[in-house]
Amino acid sequence: MIQKLRNFEFEKRLNLLPLAKKQLLTKSSRRMERLHIVYAMTHVGISGGVKVILEHANRLKKAGARVTLVSHFQKPSWFPIEAEYIQVPFELDLAKGIPNCDVIVATYWDHIQACIETGIAPVVYFEQGDFHLFDYDSMNSILKKFIQKQLEIPPFIFTVSNQASKQIASIYGREAKVIPNAVDEDIFTTMKAEKESAEKPYLLMVGAESAKFKGIADIITAYEKVKKEFDVDLYWITPEQPSEEMKRRVNKVFVGPTQQKISSLYRGASLYICGSTYESFSLPALEAMACGCPVVTTNNLGVLEYAVDQENALICQKTDPVDMAEKIACVLSSKELQKKLTANGLITVENYKWNTIIEELLDFYKKVASHKVKGQNQLNEWEIAVKSEHFLAKEDLAKLKNFLCVTSADIVKAPVVYAVEKAPPVARWEVVACRKHVDEGKTEHCFTPLLPFNKLQLFNYPGYKSFLIKEYEDALAEFQFLYDREENEKEKAAIGRWIVLSLLRLQRKEQAKKRLKEYIKQFTNHADFYLLKAHLDEDAKEKASSIETVRLLGDAASLPEFFYKVNHEI
Repeated sequence: MIQKLRNFEFEKRLNLLPLAKKQLLTKSSRRMERLHIVYAMTHVGISGGVKVILEHANRLKKAGARVTLVSHFQKPSWFPIEAEYIQVPFELDLAKGIPNCDVIVATYWDHIQACIETGIAPVVYFEQGDFHLFDYDSMNSILKKFIQKQLEIPPFIFTVSNQASKQIASIYGREAKVIPNAVDEDIFTTMKAEKESAEKPYLLMVGAESAKFKGIADIITAYEKVKKEFDVDLYWITPEQPSEEMKRRVNKVFVGPTQQKISSLYRGASLYICGSTYESFSLPALEAMACGCPVVTTNNLGVLEYAVDQENALICQKTDPVDMAEKIACVLSSKELQKKLTANGLITVENYKWNTIIEELLDFYKKVASHKVKGQNQLNEWEIAVKSEHFLAKEDLAKLKNFLCVTSADIVKAPVVYAVEKAPPVARWEVVACRKHVDEGKTEHCFTPLLPFNKLQLFNYPGYKSFLIKEYEDALAEFQFLYDREENEKEKAAIGRWIVLSLLRLQRKEQAKKRLKEYIKQFTNHADFYLLKAHLDEDAKEKASSIETVRLLGDAASLPEFFYKVNHEI
């Protein structure tokens, strides 16, 4: 379901590519009391790239900035998060959930344009590297064109290594400032006593089996050659459950361990092995060095940012398990080499401390925030139907005005939230601004939730008035009539909720369950129906499943009307 929704979001962005324009900025004269930085995150699963963003967020907050993370996914628990966190419904483009701020950081290329189109603030693209930098030739022409355009339009780009910066310049023709990754010296250190206890020495690798570029298969093959000569085990840290076939070839698997556990595993290991074919900045190898663990790594570009063969690591050829096995054997057979790699690794890590790097990062964001977006529209071109007191969040008035200054639409809608007795709040997309002297045209949506600015609005629609005055038989008949004649699927879904609510008011529970089953089959991705089902589920397992789906999807904001903040209703 989630992959389907993500694909749908990307398809919409792909269709909007012809409208992509470079973000234009001017210098701002306003004084900022406290810098507000928003990171837009495509995913929050366990990975080195996500960990770096979360480190940014926590440490920038400690440095005095306000930081907000925006994602479609629930707040992750695998890493402590001290920054603000907003879960954006999957049915709303990620960028629509960005609050008003001073700097927007796009953390992946697929949402750069959408971030710019909010008009809220200068957009920075944070490039951490992926196939589009290191496996460019494997991409099809459509993807190449899309990524090329995305990297052309943000005014600022920064990345994690000089190697990645060179790739960005070579492939996409853009300069990128380099602000490297760093190691959490409170966790990844030799100063702590905790280290993994093991029956015999072990080698350690990190990465998901599904991430082929991590070279996990190559490491296992090299290990199988080495263990013929050395009595060592192979331990595996991975963010996901590996296949049974791969699990059988190693001695221990640690799925999604804590950062403290990872550091303990580094300290206890005889050797850390990196098999990646590409990286922008290989953080695990640096963390291993910080824990006093010798390193064998492939000659991927990212690790070469700090790894020097025979000095702080032994470097082998990519996709060459034989060469890797030879390098592993060299380390295991020489105490002197182990001591040398460990000592030099600890010296290397001194150049990558968060305290220094966060100062540089914050200074960079302050320079970005000294600009403001140059809009193509003037506010006096618009008839605005709402006032500051109507917004549920005070800062959303500024967000709406920023959007009006950049949008090419003629009509703008925002969700208006209505209280309904004994039911979740209902949000309806209603017109809040129209371009003057334009009767009809393109409509766009701005996610700035509002209180009703026309108190009688719901009474103007068939079915609603009957429901609100508790004439539920009439409401059911009217909603059913509307449902039967409606051809638009999203309108039908919105009406379907009221049919179920009317049945529940009439105490027709079994009929309501039957309708819900039909609607969930027809409107698979809409959380409203799962929320109603959760309240009706009697089986604990079924109820838990419905609740989890609601938490995953969030508000059904693509509908013309939806339950508001469904996660608060379960």
